[in-house]
Amino acid sequence: MVEQKIKIIVVDDEASVRDVIGSYFTVKGFEVFTAESGEKALPIIIEKKPEIMLLDLNLIGMTGLELLKLVREFNKTIKTIMITGSDISFKDDPRVQQLNITDFIQKPVTVSKLKEAVKKALEP
Repeated sequence: MVEQKIKIIVVDDEASVRDVIGSYFTVKGFEVFTAESGEKALPIIIEKKPEIMLLDLNLIGMTGLELLKLVREFNKTIKTIMITGSDISFKDDPRVQQLNITDFIQKPVTVSKLKEAVKKALEP
């Protein structure tokens, strides 16, 4: 019997960030998808139905929060780890809290921070 891989999408406008994070989780046995914008991520999320989304807050075009609002209209269960280079005090905003973000990571992102956040997101 073939074990189903956990699907993860990395949405970040920086190619190097997508490549490093994507490579790491591929090696760890995840099925990884990447997108450089919310506009490109949306159809992937609809079609592939990943369990986890690593999402940059400050994307070019649609922001990470705007993308997550759209995703929540059809997917309430995707575990979302928000990555930001700015202050994370916005996480206490009620409008942000209603989006049910699993975790927040402040840049610079380390593999150990991501590994811990994904591990936590996968806990029942």
